Amino acid sequence: MSFIISIEGEHASLASEDEVAAGIAAAREVFARNEADPLACQLAVEKMEKDELLNREEALLCLIWDEAEEAAFRAVTLGWLSRSVDIKIAVRAEAGAEALAARLTH
Repeated sequence: MSFIISIEGEHASLASEDEVAAGIAAAREVFARNEADPLACQLAVEKMEKDELLNREEALLCLIWDEAEEAAFRAVTLGWLSRSVDIKIAVRAEAGAEALAARLTH
């Protein structure tokens, strides 16, 4: 499934295009290295945030998401004087894949 990773958060607008690109590349590398579907990771995190019970696979997907988000954060803020900023990743399905993503959530 095709997906789009974006950099969001209160301070995301402070990042340059190159910093955003580096953050997205860092997150993609983590997902690829772990052979994880970013959309599945995001769904697992959303489930955890609602205090729903996770199975083992979902718990591992949450760990991969955390690693990807940390890698993106570090890549975006490399060289910044402050790391006390709100920057996170978001994933959405590309057009055409949105119907499948909606089915996965129900």
